[in-house]
Amino acid sequence: MDQKFLKRLISECPLNNFTEDENSKERHKIFDDYLKEFTDSLYKDEDQIIMHLWRDNIVASETSWLLDSAMIRRCFLFFDCAAAIYNYTAKKVRQKKGSELAAHVSIQLQNDLRQYHSILILAMNGCFNSVIVEYRSLYESFIIGQYLVLNPDLVPIYNDHMQFSRYHLAQLVGNSNPEVDKKHDEYLNKYGADFEKDYGWTKSKIKNKNDRKIGTLAKACGLNDKYTALYKVASRYVHSSAVSVHTKTDITQIKVFFQAAMHFIVSEITDYMRESKLPTKDVVILRNILIFLDQDFKELQ
Repeated sequence: MDQKFLKRLISECPLNNFTEDENSKERHKIFDDYLKEFTDSLYKDEDQIIMHLWRDNIVASETSWLLDSAMIRRCFLFFDCAAAIYNYTAKKVRQKKGSELAAHVSIQLQNDLRQYHSILILAMNGCFNSVIVEYRSLYESFIIGQYLVLNPDLVPIYNDHMQFSRYHLAQLVGNSNPEVDKKHDEYLNKYGADFEKDYGWTKSKIKNKNDRKIGTLAKACGLNDKYTALYKVASRYVHSSAVSVHTKTDITQIKVFFQAAMHFIVSEITDYMRESKLPTKDVVILRNILIFLDQDFKELQ
């Protein structure tokens, strides 16, 4: 939306009085109709607008060279294949009644594929520091998923914690009501006061509340120390530090973060196919497609 459009939107508005009085209802109707007219015109020109946004924001002149990057192209290829494999798998199992763990892995995998795609778009735009920041969230998501795969009995508790968190957030932002408060307290009565903590859902496995943190989960999952080291690096970009303030990251420095992200996606798709009880042949073929792409990516110079 360019400046000329905004200026025209303001100058052509038939209303100048926006105070609330006995005539407000009529003015609201006029204003709503006016905005609808403009939004309809946006929808009519949607294709042209999207191309404009793509040209100006995705392939701006200073980052258009990234379209020729072998690394970026391979990242897109991996994403395209991973998404296609998930869609194929999901279509196969749609009619089956799967386990709670399978349902969780499916939802998490969808979210992590979206986040991987977001990281890729950031890289295409030359936002390399932001790629590192987003890796941190993807890492934490992966660890939680792997911990639940190891402890499937925690899945219903984790789901309860997700629901509870919504009620707790409603209270924190002052958007609660008696019904929400009642449901909120029911969870606390069921699981205890420390259920409200971020990792309160791990209480039955991790007795010491000070150990209920991402590091403990990562160790339990036996994750390669390399990925945790990258997580610590990413944390320096999330929080203000000498690194985040003064470092200018280049494209060569983010390859290791994409390698880690690919590993996460391969693992999650493998878990999903296993929990969905796909035929062994399907699993082996689909999994190895991604493994081969991942390996070829690592060998890029």
